[in-house]
Amino acid sequence: MAGYILALDQGTTSSRAILYDDHARPIKMAQQPTVLKTPQAGFVEQDAQQIWQTQISCAHDVINQAGLLATDVSSIAITNQRESIVMWDKQTGKPLAPAIIWQDRRTASYCEALAAENLTATPQSGTVSNNSQGDMASEVQRITGLRLDPYFSASKIAWLLDQNPKLSVRASKGEIAVGTIDSWLIYKLTGGEHVIDVTNASRTLLYDIHKLAWSEELCARFGIPMNILPKVLPSDGDFGKTKKGLFAKQIPIHAVLGDQQAALFGQGCLETGMAKNTYGTGCFMLMNIGQKPLLSEHKLLTTIAWQRKSAPTRPDNLSFEQIVQSGRRMLQPPSREVTYALEGSVFMAGAIVQWLRDNLGMFQKSGEVEDLARQVESSEEVVLLPAFTGLGAPYWRSDISASITGMSRGTTKAHIARAALEAVAYQTYDVLIAMQKDSPHPLTELRVDGGAANNDLLMQFQADLLNVPVLRPRDTEITAKGAALLAGLKTGLYDDTTMKASWQVDRVFEPNMSIDVREKHLYKWQQAISRALIVP
Repeated sequence: MAGYILALDQGTTSSRAILYDDHARPIKMAQQPTVLKTPQAGFVEQDAQQIWQTQISCAHDVINQAGLLATDVSSIAITNQRESIVMWDKQTGKPLAPAIIWQDRRTASYCEALAAENLTATPQSGTVSNNSQGDMASEVQRITGLRLDPYFSASKIAWLLDQNPKLSVRASKGEIAVGTIDSWLIYKLTGGEHVIDVTNASRTLLYDIHKLAWSEELCARFGIPMNILPKVLPSDGDFGKTKKGLFAKQIPIHAVLGDQQAALFGQGCLETGMAKNTYGTGCFMLMNIGQKPLLSEHKLLTTIAWQRKSAPTRPDNLSFEQIVQSGRRMLQPPSREVTYALEGSVFMAGAIVQWLRDNLGMFQKSGEVEDLARQVESSEEVVLLPAFTGLGAPYWRSDISASITGMSRGTTKAHIARAALEAVAYQTYDVLIAMQKDSPHPLTELRVDGGAANNDLLMQFQADLLNVPVLRPRDTEITAKGAALLAGLKTGLYDDTTMKASWQVDRVFEPNMSIDVREKHLYKWQQAISRALIVP
């Protein structure tokens, strides 16, 4: 069966489109940058129209680059930055506000008030009123598997409605729509479908991961009318077809996954206990924990990894004769199997390197950071604590600021560059320790992807800290591939053989650091963290 999968990968800093052939091999890629805006402290926004325009432009561009026609594309797959939200007019399809990005912290005081009190806060003021009962933070984790934090979508939506009373009135009348980036792209691609994939829904702080439905209780607590939320579909659901005129033919959308879930799938982590770490703008470690949503006791997140259509099965493994005698159906209809994951989210990874490049002017291209860091044998006592937007897992402290400590007169930009790379690995180590406490499955290897996974110095230091091999695949653009693989499996273009063959190792980084040196590194980091956590 011939055909191509068009994967749309909408990330925090760029939109990309990648074409995959019938062997799941990438043949062409188009990419355009998107602009992050920070109008005031804690605010991180994007132009929702720019997100759409860059993404559709990349889609057309990559097809042209490959010398193909839209008629050659059998399916579209979408993967996207999670937790970021867009609110738009249902009639005109125009955004009603800038997209609020996952890094945004404007609702920190609101979330802190909700978490600290058995009361209800308003997203604008962070103040509380006596009209609710129960521990909100515990209730949020019980229902959603997440933490009550501005990182997630709910408080962003609540803030928009609270800030603009007219929007709130229109929301109550069902005149507006809201969704994560996948939902926004699908709406624009199809010309009106208001849907969301289950993995993205599970990142909103409004979705019950046990009942697989929007939580009426949490929507009410956040003051969000349920009629503005999209319909939730499985990851390999039928998301509609592109509207007429957008391409030479109407192309079906067959797979949608949040970027980190797509990476877990693309890394082939289909068995319980397998884990991957994506080194992108942020850093995200996910471990497959199977079909039961184990809630973390160590400040990690429980999230839906994917929901797929299972193959039809013979009832109770009965023989053909037994089925005939019982009068039961030959095959049970396929079910929608849900796989869950534990996740540790680090807010700043590749973004630290971007900061060194753009704000401090240490180098012109991000890839130059490794050469700069190699100019010194050690970061010495320098520690870069990258809490530019607070600290994520396992600390969840939005009140901590970034800092560089341990500098002396002899400190150079090479020491700071090396400390920046080490900070990425240290944060991953903290997440792994928490993950190992939650999961009964010991980590035996870590599969890695994302732009910073191409940094050999970082990957070796990561293997040394974790004391397990770090496996880097040949194709580190695994996020788009994960979504493409799911679409290919849905359409029959790919099978399990394709899935296994598509993952090939490029390099294995074996740990070779002595215990004493490892402990010295970890002590230096833990001292820096301990000082930062003591905030007056």
